[in-house]
Amino acid sequence: MSTYSFSPGHDVVGRYRITDAVGVGSTAEIYVAEDRTLHRTVMLKVLLPQLASHEDVRRTFRDKIIRSATLSHPHLARVFDGGQESGSIFVVSEYMSGGSLEDVLAAGRRLDVGDTAKLGGDVASALAYLHANGIVHGALSPSKLLIGDDGGVRVGDVAMAGLRTMHPGHASINDVRYLSPEQAQGEPGDAKSDVYALALILFEVATGETPFDAVSAEAMLRARMNTPLPIRPELGTLDMILAQAAVPDPLLRLSAEQFANRLSASVTDTAPLSITPVSRSMPLLAHYQPSEPRTSIGFRAPSAEQIAGTGHDESPAPRFPRPQPARHVAPGAPAADARARARASEPYPIVPPPRRRRAALVLAAFVLVAAVAGAAVWKTGLLTQSHTVPSLVGLTTSQATSQLSAEGLSVRVAGHQRSTTVAAHEIISQSPVAGSSAKAGSVVTVTVSDGATRIAVPSVLGETCTAATTALAKVGITATCPSTARVASARGAGLVAAVIYHGYSNPKTVPAGVKVVLALSNGPAATTTTAPVTSTTAPTATTPTTTPTTSTTAVAPSTVAGTGPRPVPNVIGMDQAQTFAAFKKAVLFFHTKGPGSAKGTWTTVVSTIPAPGTMVPYRSTIIVNVK
Repeated sequence: MSTYSFSPGHDVVGRYRITDAVGVGSTAEIYVAEDRTLHRTVMLKVLLPQLASHEDVRRTFRDKIIRSATLSHPHLARVFDGGQESGSIFVVSEYMSGGSLEDVLAAGRRLDVGDTAKLGGDVASALAYLHANGIVHGALSPSKLLIGDDGGVRVGDVAMAGLRTMHPGHASINDVRYLSPEQAQGEPGDAKSDVYALALILFEVATGETPFDAVSAEAMLRARMNTPLPIRPELGTLDMILAQAAVPDPLLRLSAEQFANRLSASVTDTAPLSITPVSRSMPLLAHYQPSEPRTSIGFRAPSAEQIAGTGHDESPAPRFPRPQPARHVAPGAPAADARARARASEPYPIVPPPRRRRAALVLAAFVLVAAVAGAAVWKTGLLTQSHTVPSLVGLTTSQATSQLSAEGLSVRVAGHQRSTTVAAHEIISQSPVAGSSAKAGSVVTVTVSDGATRIAVPSVLGETCTAATTALAKVGITATCPSTARVASARGAGLVAAVIYHGYSNPKTVPAGVKVVLALSNGPAATTTTAPVTSTTAPTATTPTTTPTTSTTAVAPSTVAGTGPRPVPNVIGMDQAQTFAAFKKAVLFFHTKGPGSAKGTWTTVVSTIPAPGTMVPYRSTIIVNVK
């Protein structure tokens, strides 16, 4: 049975005639349609019925269509229109004839470092524009990067971003392939999540492989939780940029604007990116096998037969002696005559080489041996000049490789070690040392930094400032308790309510030797209760009437302007959709614990840590106990 809402030839709202049904994705049915009013081809996407059945999803989708239609960026697919027909809600957007980046990768094609940087710069600039307008894509993948007629790439599906996470179902490997570590922990995607996804896409574009692969969605998510991006030589000068964009900790990750600037700075060719769409027919040259790869060093040494001229020549006019008439030999002839009979039966009798050719063969063999020996000497650099070894400390391996190749040298990684002074993936030491002399072809061995050691933050919530700072100091963390960091909390006054590192509340791990801030509690938020005054007699002129007042709690509104502290929303008793909406409105994150939290099948919030009403820093992560 068909899974499509519309069939080819149908006129949606009397204007968009369906010409082709492209497919059904995780969020929408996808169609190619003709805009009969403006006479142009468009993409029409219909929200899937299982999502459209939720009113909050429908309302969010309508709002996103309106907002997306106001956006204008050279690397964003434009949104033209939206509407509803027979209960199906749809969006109309720009038609991109070149398919998507997913098609390019599926065809086994890769981009070089320059084109990968151009692609990333274009997409990152579009993401920075979205983020500046308060929009997060949240589901970036190669299938969302569309290729236009000019070969340029545009970000698509902005109006549909995040709709599926409002009522998530079972996640497949493809669903989680480009999710950030914070999304893997159940937190909603933010601007830094888009940057992480783009870094993974660019890694795949340049190498042809996904950086974190596994046999299941759960294993794939676990693989990236605290793991930096792998180092690959194909990335060249992009390895450090992509590593900074894919840092597991979002607080240390590049923003989209920073990512775009660094990618653009790495490009030397100013020509715009142009990706050739994947052809559906095989090119003529694809039917031919490639020629044999060259294995010699600069040239292929000739054989002795080629030098002496005794080899078989396959030219149209062979240089063989003219055949002589066959001689008749009697059956009982001696052996010598038998050999003559064998020679006579050949189409071209064998002619023994003259004596002067033997000398030529000896000379040819000598030339061949000399050529091979000379090539070996050249390769080892014994006859080439020496070079001064440059300093490689602080460079990445790809940067070191580029610098050494100009000197006729190469690099080899001897090992890795932790360092608090040298950033991850950068070289700590080298041998031979900088300034020494080495011949061309020599190898420089290096040790690469794995970055600072991350340590687990011990639990100090509910402790006094003195006890907490002492416990943290034992593991190498310096802590302070400034009065400006005090918050309202259900914990007792003067006790630690939160550990804050770079604005992130209660991190599980931090780099060794860092400083954190301990937010002490001011006690629960103040409440005032006035008991209602009742009277058993009717009020008289001399008896004043007291208006009863109800219990009120001094809790700030759920949305706080700017980036200041805000209260934890009261989501106890709420379902998933209501919880997501409340935390999104408060600009806070949450991490669920309890039955069904790992698979997202929980139904009701039981409690939160900290308690509802507790003032916490902007974009903090709240623990939500569910069932």
